[in-house]
Amino acid sequence: MVKRVKLWIPLHVTGLWIPVWRHSPLLSGSLGAGLLMEPGIEVEATRASEWRVEIIVEGRRLSSLPSIASETLKLMNNATPAHIRISSPVPLGAGFAVSAGIALGIVLGAGLLSGMGLLESASIAHEAEVRAGTGLGDVVAMLYGRGLEIRIAPGGPGLSRVESYPVPSLDALVAVLGRMETREMHRVLGERLYEAAAPRLARLLSRPGLIAFLREARGFSIESGMISKELAQLLDKLVDEGVLLGWYVKKKVLVMVPEKGETRRAEELIEGIIGSGLYKLKLTTRPLEISLE
Repeated sequence: MVKRVKLWIPLHVTGLWIPVWRHSPLLSGSLGAGLLMEPGIEVEATRASEWRVEIIVEGRRLSSLPSIASETLKLMNNATPAHIRISSPVPLGAGFAVSAGIALGIVLGAGLLSGMGLLESASIAHEAEVRAGTGLGDVVAMLYGRGLEIRIAPGGPGLSRVESYPVPSLDALVAVLGRMETREMHRVLGERLYEAAAPRLARLLSRPGLIAFLREARGFSIESGMISKELAQLLDKLVDEGVLLGWYVKKKVLVMVPEKGETRRAEELIEGIIGSGLYKLKLTTRPLEISLE
């Protein structure tokens, strides 16, 4: 009998995407591409007499459960009650796919304690994200992706198709420029997401790789209006000067990949531009990890 489940889930920041809405949450999803990053989300689940979910974000325990956790628990009524502790190094609701990590943490933790299969459990996480309106493709990206992930068929686990490509172990400097809910993003951007992403995704699929991804994600960020012209010009200048390899924006999260050996210089210059602190992450090909005791 499994008594304890430990998980490590990579962060995921998508760079271009096409929403796909269908009559069923499991058939809904997205096409697109993104990068997996670390440090990731850590989860520990143990059997309990009643449900208890504890979520720690950047060292602080949330006083109430976010909507994704509540939606996930509604779908887990047949599972054995569990005490689940989820710890994220980055904020919730910014664009790091923490909501998908919370959903995966709950369903994989409690599901594996209850004897549920990996696919069955992960499908619940995807359904919860779609129902809560917090994401469409992050669950499958975090479940299957390595390095650069490209989602070439939509849907939940077992229905989607994700291809991965290696990336070098480079730093990623990330700035949170504000907050934008996923529902609000889709409402505001609407058809622009399809028009901007489709040709760029096709070009990326023809020659997949980190440089091509950063180029297409940058263009998508500008065309979809997720970054100001002024800030885009300043970041492009850092690329031209050999400080940055590339950059892109997802909602209000600005991801910048410094050239090798240029991280400290990039930090100083970027903090001077945006006037706020940066999260120092790293691109990773490390997959989602599960430990059973």
